[in-house]
Formats: sequence, C-alpha cells, structure tokens
Amino acid sequence: MDVRLRPLGCVGQLGAVLSLGLLPLLKRSQEAQFPASFTDDAMILRNGTRIPWTAFTRIKATDVYLNRAYQHTLYELWHPGGRLHFPTHRIDDADSVVKFILGHLPPGVARPTSS
Repeated sequence: MDVRLRPLGCVGQLGAVLSLGLLPLLKRSQEAQFPASFTDDAMILRNGTRIPWTAFTRIKATDVYLNRAYQHTLYELWHPGGRLHFPTHRIDDADSVVKFILGHLPPGVARPTSS
C-alpha cells in the first residue's frame, strides 16, 4: 500500500514566500519520517528506512483542536530506533492508512492511547 501526501495549499505557498523559502525545507525534512508505503512485514518511510511491524512498542493518538474546532489527529509510533509521527490532515485516505497500521501492529500495542 502506497501513502500519498496532500499538498500544502495556499497557506503553505504564502508561508514559503514569507519565510524566504525556509518553510518548504522544514516541511521536507519533517516528511522524511512520514510513511511512504506498507508491506505485510514492514513500514517503509520516505527516507527509505524500513521498520518491521514487530519493532513498534507504543502508539499514541492526539486530537488537535484550534479554538474548540477539531483540526486533525496526530499519530505517534515508538520503535527501538526512535519515534515517528504523522498528522492525518497531510495524508490522503488517512482512515485506510490508520486502519492498515492498527491491523499490522503487534497485539500489545494495537490500541492507541489518546491525550
């Protein structure tokens, strides 16, 4: 399963201009840890790192609000090499991506905690 990212949109374009091009560089470095594709045995990140599903030890889901209005959910996954996170508003078809991840995590970490 391949993961497609949504473009930044007009706010991102304005931010790129106002930050003199630094915002796109920052976004690109953050996107390196986003999932690029999934196989039955591993998650492959955009930077090429392959993380086996059995390596994940914890998952956390945080709902993000702005002035009481729901914006998106931020998922964080921990593994021995560190932590990766991705917001649902940046991923096309985020529901199926999250469902795929939850279905492939080890049984002890399959239920995300919320904060």
